Amino acid sequence: LGNGCALLECADHPAIAWKRAGLLELSGAADGPPEMIPLPLASAADGALMALKALSGKSLSLPQHGALLLGERSRLMGLRRNGASSPTGHCRLLSARDGRLALNLARDDDWGLMNAWLEMPASDWQEISIEIAERSAAEMEARGAAVGLAVSLDQIPALKPWLREKSFKKNENQSERPLVVDLSSLWAGPLAGSLLHLIEWDVIKVESLQRPDGARGGNAEFYQLLNAGKRCAAFDFTSPEGRAQLKSLIAAADVVIEASRPRALRQLGIEAETLLAEKPGKIWLRLMAYGDDESRIGFGDDIGVSAGLPSVMEQSWGQALMVGDAIADPLSGLYAALAIVAKWRQGGGCLLELSMRDVVRHAMQIDEAADLAEISQSWQAKAKEENSDLYPMRPAEGKAAVLGEHTAEILASLA
Repeated sequence: LGNGCALLECADHPAIAWKRAGLLELSGAADGPPEMIPLPLASAADGALMALKALSGKSLSLPQHGALLLGERSRLMGLRRNGASSPTGHCRLLSARDGRLALNLARDDDWGLMNAWLEMPASDWQEISIEIAERSAAEMEARGAAVGLAVSLDQIPALKPWLREKSFKKNENQSERPLVVDLSSLWAGPLAGSLLHLIEWDVIKVESLQRPDGARGGNAEFYQLLNAGKRCAAFDFTSPEGRAQLKSLIAAADVVIEASRPRALRQLGIEAETLLAEKPGKIWLRLMAYGDDESRIGFGDDIGVSAGLPSVMEQSWGQALMVGDAIADPLSGLYAALAIVAKWRQGGGCLLELSMRDVVRHAMQIDEAADLAEISQSWQAKAKEENSDLYPMRPAEGKAAVLGEHTAEILASLA
């Protein structure tokens, strides 16, 4: 790598990396011992970060371990395992008549969708569980997706590409410090933007004045970790002037990261394909919960369920359990940053659609012939014998910008 450690010195065994990242404490019954996931998810994160270091040439600027990024939020928030519920309690596994699904009520207004989903009111998890027990899992997944809920079947899907690409004109003279406009929020997209900032790309966080990033109201330390060092612009998306300013900034960007449903931007008069055609070398990365359905929503925990993680735990330990903390988010953020840097080095000019479900499925690396119960016991023993400290937490690089702190400065630079 030139200015960093040798590749083989950067990664632990997947079971040890899982433990040292703080993730072992997140899976298992709330009143029982921790239980190991027998899949190399931590190693996938380490590998993605190693590749990013090699491509960027900035290994010393980036975190030492990719696996650490999977456990940072849970350690900052003091989260613990919660059995069939996510550590935050927002996402829960529900037993249906013919299968199992996950429901993630991550937003306050999700409870208002219960009547449309169940065709009857429900005010708590017990009422939902009782009603779902008599329903078809696949039918309730489809109904949930239709009304805008984050709901997913717990089953291991077929392995599919995690990244789809539509090519546009390349640029053979790409800037060494690209301008990145990050339209995303919460975790996956902001993590990708943070990693690009750490390799000295110019990252602008863009928010709506009416609906800023919901993570601003979450854990302050974690928000700083993901967003410190970025400039921040905020616009009034409801006004013609605000929409024109937003479009002007996106048009100037070398890289765009977005995680909204495409129709949301189209309603603002912004078409990714049009802007890509106008600027050779531009990269537009779209984070999607499910790559085959652009309108479907999902969050890190329920997307992890859609990749079959609780099913793996059931095969390993005899009970379906949630795995990690919103595991699809940090994995997808890492993979997104890697894809962007790789394509930039090749001249850019592409629309990239990243499927978060398929990132997790790819990282699982399931061997169908393997005895998952045997592996889980072996890895559990290996983790128990490991006495190394948890990976040291990263300090935030200063404070994140307040909402719209750099709007005037950024608009002046576009004039």
